Amino acid sequence: METAGNQEFDEDTEKKGLGTPATRAAILEKLVGSGFVERKGKQLLPTKDGINLAVVMPDVVKSPKLTADWENTLMQIERGQASADDFMAGIVSMITELVKTYHFISEDEKNRFAGSRPEKEQIGICPRCGKPVYEGQKNYYCSNRECKFALWKDSKFLTGMKKKLTKKMAVSLLKDGKVAVTGLYSQRTGKTFDATLVLDDTGQYVNYKLEFPRK
Repeated sequence: METAGNQEFDEDTEKKGLGTPATRAAILEKLVGSGFVERKGKQLLPTKDGINLAVVMPDVVKSPKLTADWENTLMQIERGQASADDFMAGIVSMITELVKTYHFISEDEKNRFAGSRPEKEQIGICPRCGKPVYEGQKNYYCSNRECKFALWKDSKFLTGMKKKLTKKMAVSLLKDGKVAVTGLYSQRTGKTFDATLVLDDTGQYVNYKLEFPRK
């Protein structure tokens, strides 16, 4: 990344390559997490999606020279040698032109990504809006972004009892509104106990409560 696109730069270009030493690791992690790059041993290799994205992206956007030009302008702004307003206006103008030029994507280009990602597994139905719920890295979330319903794997309610919300538990909560849980830890007694975890959604906040069998 330090030498990417060096052949495109002028001799007086002060900042070359992609990113900075502080941001390069984060950029790579973002590419890996997005599925555009994969690790194989000590190598980082583009995935099928990564290659397809590079094919369909406009040349100006994927050119290392654009990053270098922006980095140099930012250094000039820091030194008082360039205007931040002019810099932002230039970015807005460029994006506007790109949207006008590339507002349409052909079916052939769309099909490049068809089937490249595994279909998400629906684990239940959102109790608020009725849309599918999927599993994310940290939660089980409603596919309707406006809904904002989510069941967090590391819920504060459960972590206090040394439990994590599993996929199996989430499926039961979405289907029945409750799930039997064993081995909950009591901070007061230091012992474990069993109870039924009940979903108590207010429509704005996802809460839980415990129910115990009647004796």
